[in-house]
Amino acid sequence: MTRLAENLVACPECDLLQRIPALPHGGRARCPRCGHTIAASKPYSLERTLAFAVAAAIVLIVANAPTLMELSVAGRKASTTILGGAIEMWLRGQQITAMIVIFCTVVAPAVYIGIMFTVLLSARRTPAPWWIGRLLRWSEWHQSWAMVEVMMLGILVALIKIAELATVTPGIGMFAAGTLVVLVAAMTVSFDPHEVWQRVEWANGEMPDLVSGGSSTVTAESASKSADVLTGIKLGLVSCEACGLLSRPFDINEPGQCPRCGEELALRRNNSIQRTWALIIAALICYIPANVLPVMVSTTLGSSEDDTILSGVVLLYKTGSWHLALIVLIASVMIPLAKIMALAYLLITVQLRSIEGRQERLRLYRLVEFVGRWSMLDVFVVTFTVALIQLQPLMSIKPGAGVLFFAAVVILTMIAAECFDPRTIWDSSN
Repeated sequence: MTRLAENLVACPECDLLQRIPALPHGGRARCPRCGHTIAASKPYSLERTLAFAVAAAIVLIVANAPTLMELSVAGRKASTTILGGAIEMWLRGQQITAMIVIFCTVVAPAVYIGIMFTVLLSARRTPAPWWIGRLLRWSEWHQSWAMVEVMMLGILVALIKIAELATVTPGIGMFAAGTLVVLVAAMTVSFDPHEVWQRVEWANGEMPDLVSGGSSTVTAESASKSADVLTGIKLGLVSCEACGLLSRPFDINEPGQCPRCGEELALRRNNSIQRTWALIIAALICYIPANVLPVMVSTTLGSSEDDTILSGVVLLYKTGSWHLALIVLIASVMIPLAKIMALAYLLITVQLRSIEGRQERLRLYRLVEFVGRWSMLDVFVVTFTVALIQLQPLMSIKPGAGVLFFAAVVILTMIAAECFDPRTIWDSSN
């Protein structure tokens, strides 16, 4: 296997071959065909990200230890923590939902911060150990499932809903969770993975000689309109999805592993179209019971009432919180269905080998990928509402069957977006 010149890359979203120019401090290089950010210069990236990671680790402990919020009504009090919300869901018969909540709010953020801390410390060595590459691959996956910011919005919605029934007092844990949202975002923005990959010792123990790779100069206009642009698939080149290294395998049908990070190479994601279809069909099936079945069952002085997602939206609107009602309506009802429809549209146009509106379709895919996590909002609203309102015999709330189906819709559509290969949008011209 031959490794091509270090500055020659294939765009991960459209496969266009291009060279990365020397970037000024704070500069960015974008793909001239699809607009994807290929590289960015981030001064003092490792030092700044390490500082944010240390602060985030401390704040994460604080966010999970003290009280998140406290409820007081008729002389009775109740409080909860982040873990306490998941535990209450477990005790109320929603074990799968409880594990999802724990993973997205505690495990994934903790693993992501821990991995980043380890990577940033180890990257200070020259060369950095080869196993850093494996940790970097894991960190990207855990980052996509760490939903601290979605949890915070869910807590705020739950707080406003509960405030109609009792007095709610935010605890130290809530302020720590809000700070954690800012620190994790700062870590993501300041981190430059390309700088780390340049320091990593190769997985195969070798550093092959550089050879010149062929790539013509392209402009935004020529790249977007011309069918005769150079792409990786045209020249039999494979770009590693983990580290971005461009290689020329000896056998294009069996590319093997990336020599730098050890990731399995493939021209395109394996069975991308079939897997995405299967996942969105499963999500569509789960979408119906998610909106029909109750997500919560409220009991007040022996009288029970079922609450669906839509009834929760109506309640927020009637209590004057129309802005939160709109957020819940968009995040919990409209976005999941829109994601399913958008992915179906992308799959159909790819299978029809359409060359129309490729840039617009790629922007649609990016939007689907970005908003996917926010649909988990209602799961967190239910979790913390159930955790706080357990004041038998005065009032209590237990989770309904709909919350598990709703969580399934969110997870299935997120995985579907990960399975879809955006490069297939451009393959009709390749």
